[in-house]
Amino acid sequence: MRSYLTLPRAVHILCAGILVNRAGTLLVPFLTLYLRGKLGLGIESATRLMGAYGAGALVAAIVGGQLADRFGRKRVMVGSLAGGAVVLWIFPLLDSDWLVALGLFVFAMVGEMYRPATQAMIADLVEPERRPQAFAMIYVAINLGFTIAPIVGGLLAATHFLWLCRIDALTGAAFAVIILLFVRETRPGDAEAGEVEHISWRRALGVITRDRTMLAFCACTLLLGLSFMQVASTFPLFLEQLGIGAKDYGRILAVNGLMITFLQLPFSSLATRWRRDRMMIASGIVLGGGFFLNAFAHTPLQFALVVVVWTSGEMLNAVFAPTIVSELAPVAMRGRYMGALTMCYSSAALFGAPLGGLVLARAGGQALWMAVFGLGLGAAGFAALAGPGIRRRTGAGAPSASA
Repeated sequence: MRSYLTLPRAVHILCAGILVNRAGTLLVPFLTLYLRGKLGLGIESATRLMGAYGAGALVAAIVGGQLADRFGRKRVMVGSLAGGAVVLWIFPLLDSDWLVALGLFVFAMVGEMYRPATQAMIADLVEPERRPQAFAMIYVAINLGFTIAPIVGGLLAATHFLWLCRIDALTGAAFAVIILLFVRETRPGDAEAGEVEHISWRRALGVITRDRTMLAFCACTLLLGLSFMQVASTFPLFLEQLGIGAKDYGRILAVNGLMITFLQLPFSSLATRWRRDRMMIASGIVLGGGFFLNAFAHTPLQFALVVVVWTSGEMLNAVFAPTIVSELAPVAMRGRYMGALTMCYSSAALFGAPLGGLVLARAGGQALWMAVFGLGLGAAGFAALAGPGIRRRTGAGAPSASA
């Protein structure tokens, strides 16, 4: 535990703020159930509206990474969290399909810009050999909050949707205040970044699109994101078809958060001894295989055991994905490289929910989970393709290698 306790103070402050924010993340995990129950939408319509959130998050990833490199991490994070809180406060007033879609798009576009800025800040603060531990701590904070959120959300989702949004807004605002008061700016100065510091967004785009290792790794991340997006979109609807309601869904999902809360840090300390590219290959196989097991589960207990399997794959990804990208990125382009990583998850949110809903509605759960298994295998393939470049540019994949 010493390696975690001796991380920079700002990392611990960010962990505390993320914990507060994630504990109040109540809207998105229960949105499809709300759209089904309160607005009377079908599976395809409800999951299609979730795509609006993904579209906004995609814009946020592009803009957030650029702004973080241009104006600094702290400004972007505070503005994003405060702006997202404002949108959430008025979200319950939206009572038609197109207004809900617009609200989701704006909320994601504003409220998700903090993500690439936060990841870039962690890379600024921590030396390369300790970044896996720093990102693991952040991920534990996210999931400790995520352990609390589904239980609270499950109790409120059926009758108190207004408070889902209001609590979500208040915790986002609280995180913004924590950053404003207790975290300093970390964007590298001209002396460290050199000539690349003033690279335009067009030239930056050229650098990223010519980086074959990064592109292959992004493809891997996108497929993993498409798989994981089913947790917040089709998974609760699949459970609903089996007669398992929102409260049980919240408890089942809490298993994921509990595992990461108690196992991620010791697991990360162990996993940093292994080759990063190989662990990303394993992540795709285990995550996809875990979701495939949903096709054979029928009771809340069985689904909880399935969650244990795919959470193991998620934990592998959490240790290595942001660390690999932080080491592939030029110093002055960390925000934009992290933005590219975030774009993969945003694209998954844009397409994952509608496509998953389409498969579930027209072909059923068996076909859905078979398709997700295929996505996991595809992710493993792209990780293998990126492996030589990762090893070459990060010291043969050694756990202590610098960029």
